Amino acid sequence: MIRFFIKFFICSCVLAVMCLFYGFFIEPKRLVLRQHNIGLEGWTSAPLRAVVISDIHLGGPHMGLERVNKIITQINELDADVVLIAGDFINGHDRRRDKSLSFNQDVDRGMKALGGLNSRRGVYAVIGNHDVWYDAAYVHAALRAVNIHVLANQAVMINEDLCITGLADHETQQEDRAAFNGCEQGSDIIALMHSPDSFTYLRSDVDFAAAGHTHGGQINIPFLGALSTITDIGPNYKQGLKRYKNFDVYISAGLGTSVLPARFRAPPEITLVNIASK
Repeated sequence: MIRFFIKFFICSCVLAVMCLFYGFFIEPKRLVLRQHNIGLEGWTSAPLRAVVISDIHLGGPHMGLERVNKIITQINELDADVVLIAGDFINGHDRRRDKSLSFNQDVDRGMKALGGLNSRRGVYAVIGNHDVWYDAAYVHAALRAVNIHVLANQAVMINEDLCITGLADHETQQEDRAAFNGCEQGSDIIALMHSPDSFTYLRSDVDFAAAGHTHGGQINIPFLGALSTITDIGPNYKQGLKRYKNFDVYISAGLGTSVLPARFRAPPEITLVNIASK
């Protein structure tokens, strides 16, 4: 019996070390492509290919320029109509002026690289809590400099019958439902936000909404689930295609890491959502 417990202890230690190695050095470098087809009642626009990404966390571990360029290449290969980026471009909790020169230079290079994203009808983004902590004005300016449309409680018509609305960050700013007033009456509406907690601000005529922030839980322990999703909406909305009340919503597991430079059973992802009339 003692020998059994010794063997069990050794095997458990080996398994734990293997999981730690995988979580810190392998899974964060993965890149999963997910695809979903959504048929919507009342969708009047042409079928739409929308790429959803979030939480790049430039300057963080596993997110060097080579990694950013790889992500951009894979997105461009999807031949999207629109690219939707649900915030948190920057890693960390400190202000830009308190960061090291090398960190800020890495961020600058990463932001410029994002200008390589291509889609037929543009790239649209909201900023997240980490972006606000770093320097919201810098993030806005850097994105606009590479032709990425930043929507802060704003809406934009991208053709005569399709509107994209971006809400402000739930944690560090304040959402404003009046943002949807910029959509023309009767248009199809896609809402973009950083946190799924902002789903409570969706207007009744929204067709589809996308968010990030949760990292898919980032660390998901078997039988226990996600250690944290950093939301009030609950673990059911940590990742994936869901229904929130009467809305079709997607929560991206993101691309980077935060706090811990690790992921476990929550790989980085790029998501292609094909939206058409039901």
